[in-house]
Amino acid sequence: MKRYIFYTLMLLFTVMTVMTGCKKWLDVNYDPATPQDPDPASVFPTQLAGIPRGNQYDSRYVGRYIQNWETVLTSRTADIVWDQMGYATNSDANGDIWRQCYFGLGKNLNYIIETGHTKGQWDYIGAAYALKAYMFQITTDHHGEIIYTEAFKENTAIFKFDSQDTVYMGVRSLCDSALKYLARTDFPNPGINRLVRGDYSFNGDNAKWIKFTYGILAHNYNHLSRKTALYDPAKVIEFCDKSMTVIADDFLIPFDATKNDDTNFYGPYRDNLTFMRQGAFIVRLLDGFALTGNRNFANRDPRIKHMLSASQDTTNGNGGYVGLEPGLGDPSASSTVPATLRKRAAAPWGDSIYGNPSAALFTPNAGKYLFKDKAVMPVMTSAEIYFIKAEAAFLSNKKDVALDAYTKGINAHFDFINRTTMPRNGGTLYNGAPITAKERADYLASANVAKTEATLTLADIMLQKYIALFGWGFNETWVDLRKYEYNKYIAPGTTTPVYRTFALPQTFNGLNAGPFPVQRARPRFNSEYVWNADELKRIQADFSNYHTKPIWFAIPN
Repeated sequence: MKRYIFYTLMLLFTVMTVMTGCKKWLDVNYDPATPQDPDPASVFPTQLAGIPRGNQYDSRYVGRYIQNWETVLTSRTADIVWDQMGYATNSDANGDIWRQCYFGLGKNLNYIIETGHTKGQWDYIGAAYALKAYMFQITTDHHGEIIYTEAFKENTAIFKFDSQDTVYMGVRSLCDSALKYLARTDFPNPGINRLVRGDYSFNGDNAKWIKFTYGILAHNYNHLSRKTALYDPAKVIEFCDKSMTVIADDFLIPFDATKNDDTNFYGPYRDNLTFMRQGAFIVRLLDGFALTGNRNFANRDPRIKHMLSASQDTTNGNGGYVGLEPGLGDPSASSTVPATLRKRAAAPWGDSIYGNPSAALFTPNAGKYLFKDKAVMPVMTSAEIYFIKAEAAFLSNKKDVALDAYTKGINAHFDFINRTTMPRNGGTLYNGAPITAKERADYLASANVAKTEATLTLADIMLQKYIALFGWGFNETWVDLRKYEYNKYIAPGTTTPVYRTFALPQTFNGLNAGPFPVQRARPRFNSEYVWNADELKRIQADFSNYHTKPIWFAIPN
C-alpha cells in the first residue's frame, strides 16, 4: 500500500513539474516586440493595402468581362476563357475580393472596432465600419448572394448565404455606424493614437472618410436604378452632394515605390499584365468613334495619349491606337511581317512597347497612367460621384442637374489625370506634359460632349463614366454594364443601346451553355466549394452556368 502511495506522489510531482516546465517553454514564444494585442494604428495600414490586392487581382478577369483589356494571344487558352465570359474551374481565380472581404480585412476590421471601443478611438471605429461597408458592397456586387449575417460566426464550418437585398440593407447599416463614430470628437484620452497615424490615404481626415461613406451609400442606392419600386434618385443625389466634389477628396491608395512586392500590381516590375492589351471598346470611346460615329483627330479625346498605348504604325486614322475585340486576340502579334508587327496592340506600359520594359531593372516611373510602378489605386473618385449623380438626376428628369454633374464629371477626370503629384510617393499619371487648357476646352466643345439638356442622353453619361473608371473602377463598371444589359438596353426616347459599339464575344465559353453573358463571379472555390457545398446547392451555385444567372440588383421590376 505504501508503495502505491509513493508511486502516486511521484506521478503527481512529475505532472506538476511537466506543467511548470511547459509554461516556461511556452513563455519563450511571447515576444515583447511583437504584441499580441496591437493598437489599431498598427493594423489599419494593412487593411488599406488589402483593398487594391482584392480589386487588382480580380481585375485581371473582370477587366476582360468589361473589355478594359483582352488577351493578346488566343493560344493562351487559360486566359481566353475570361474573354469569352467564362471562368476557370476548380480555381480561386476571380475570388480575391471574396478573400479580402472575409480573410484579409474581415476579422481585422472587427478587431479594430472592438479595440477602438476599449480605447475610445472613435475615428478608427468609424473608418473600419466604412471599409466593412465598402468590402461587403463590392463583394455582393461581384458575387451576388454572399455570406453576411453569419460572416464571422465562430465554431462552424457551414455559413448561410444571404440574398442581395439583405446585404444591401446591411451595408446601409454599416454606413450609419461609420457616420456615427466619424462624427464623434469626445476622445477620452488626448494621448491615444489617432487615425492620422495609421491612415496613409486620407491622413486621418475624418471629413474625407465621411465623404467616402456617403459615396458608398450613393453607390448602394444607385445600383437599384432598374428597380422602380426601390430606386430613390433623390437620395442618390443627396448622398453625392455629401460625398466627393474635388480631386483632393479622391480615395487613393499609394504603392511603395521601391523594388518589392508592394509596388503597383499593374506596373512593369510585378509583370501581371504581360499578356493583356487594351480593349477595342475603350479605344473607340477615346478616338471619338463610339461617341460621334467618326474616327478622326478632330474628335480624338486628349486623354487617349495619357491612358492608352499607341502602336508603331500610326496610319490607322486615330494615331496608332489599337484595341482588341473579346476572344479574338491580336492577329498581328503572331505575324512575322515587319509592317504587320508595327500594327500590334501595345502593352499598357507605353507606346510601341510589346513586352515588359523594365521588370529586371525597376525604374519607379516606368509604365503609363495607372500602370506605372509608382502609381496609385483609386478606390473612389469625385469624377465617379459626379457621374452617379448625373445618372440619378437624368433618370428623375432633372436634366439641368444631370448636365451640370455630367460636365463636372468630365472635368474632374481631366483634373485626375493632370495631378502634379501622387499622394505619398509623388509621380504623375499624365504622359509627358499635362493636358493643356486648350486641349480640354476643344474637347468640351467637340461633338464628343453633350452641351444642352435637350441633347444629353443616358449613354453620354454612362460612356464618359466608363472612360473615367478605366483601369481601376472594374466593379462599378461591371455593375453598370449588367444594369444596362451590356449592349442590349435602349433607353426610352433613343434608338441605340446605352453602351453602343460594345461588342459581346463572338464565341461564348462552353460553360455558359449558350450565348449568355456573365452576370456574377462564382463563390471562392477553396472556402466554399470545398467546405460549404450544401449552401451552394441551395443557391444553385453548384450549376456550371451559375455565373450567367441574373443578379438581383440588375433585374428590372
